[in-house]
Amino acid sequence: MSDVTEPTGPITPRQARSGSRTPAGAAKGGGLREVARRAGVSVTTASHALNGVGRVGAGTRERVLAVAAEIGYRANPNARGLRGSRTGLLGLTHRTAVEGGITDIEYFVKIVNAATWTAMAYDYSLVLVPPSLDGRPFDSLPLDGTIVIDPLTGDPLLSRLLGMGVPVVTTGRDLSRMDAFPWVDNELSTCAVAAFEHLAATGARRIGLLTGSTGQSYDEDATSAYRDWCDRTGRPVLMDRAEPGTDSTAAALRLLTRPDRPDALYVVMEKFGFATLAVCRELGLRVPDDVQIVVGADGEFARSARPALTALDLAPEEIGKQAAELLIDVIRRPREAGAGPEHRLVPAKLLPRASTLPVPTER
Repeated sequence: MSDVTEPTGPITPRQARSGSRTPAGAAKGGGLREVARRAGVSVTTASHALNGVGRVGAGTRERVLAVAAEIGYRANPNARGLRGSRTGLLGLTHRTAVEGGITDIEYFVKIVNAATWTAMAYDYSLVLVPPSLDGRPFDSLPLDGTIVIDPLTGDPLLSRLLGMGVPVVTTGRDLSRMDAFPWVDNELSTCAVAAFEHLAATGARRIGLLTGSTGQSYDEDATSAYRDWCDRTGRPVLMDRAEPGTDSTAAALRLLTRPDRPDALYVVMEKFGFATLAVCRELGLRVPDDVQIVVGADGEFARSARPALTALDLAPEEIGKQAAELLIDVIRRPREAGAGPEHRLVPAKLLPRASTLPVPTER
């Protein structure tokens, strides 16, 4: 079987970044031998450069990729897989789903959509893999690499994939091995502080934190940032954690019935905001007059709640896009010995809505 498919679509983003363009009047088309001839290398070297295998110098690889882009060459992914090389398949799984269901549906869907379209732009297909604690579904899948959303601390799936030699990129971090894997994440400590400062600027005096207890990085980032902020500003620590697999109703009730009840809450997950609003209604507390609420991820619920919830826009589309690009880069360009994994931070922004009071303006 030939590993050549005639050009059928636009060049990939990586090829576009190579700066190659087809000269005016030049005919496109050609197979692997033509790529090798124009690049001045052997067919084997051209194949290795295009598939990211073997020992090929960076300059040679870039030259081959530029020629391939110029003539519109694309490798046949089926032939590539049959030859024991790449399959063109990327996996994606969500670790929060192990504990009582995906927490913020819109956030997850936006990551998946962005990662899927990005993978397609680079001639990869994305496979959504069901979550499991031990990672067994991955054993039978011929994946070139995998994106793991919100890994657990000491995640057994990451250990299994590492043992299998499968390239991994995470969104969020395994806090016990933050430097072991490439990851894409928000600067959640800074995001949380922005929420606390916003609430303080509205006049809130007792600002509390409602978070989870799964040990995932978004929970622990918020907790660490909150304790540090309280220590720095001299504020009391008013915090509770939802039990794994719950909707946080019990934790919100504990917080809002304390003798020193918070007059503002930063709620780490969007679905926890739903429970907090319900508890406020049950207790006869008005939002935002009695209790202000900020949720740590924006979504349809936050926007359509009454009152609409102030939220953090975590830019999930950008996270999904960058996670897919980073994974493909890891697959195509294995890191050199001694080089650490790449880490990327995606900015977030606070979206003030009716669940928090206006910040007084200076006259």
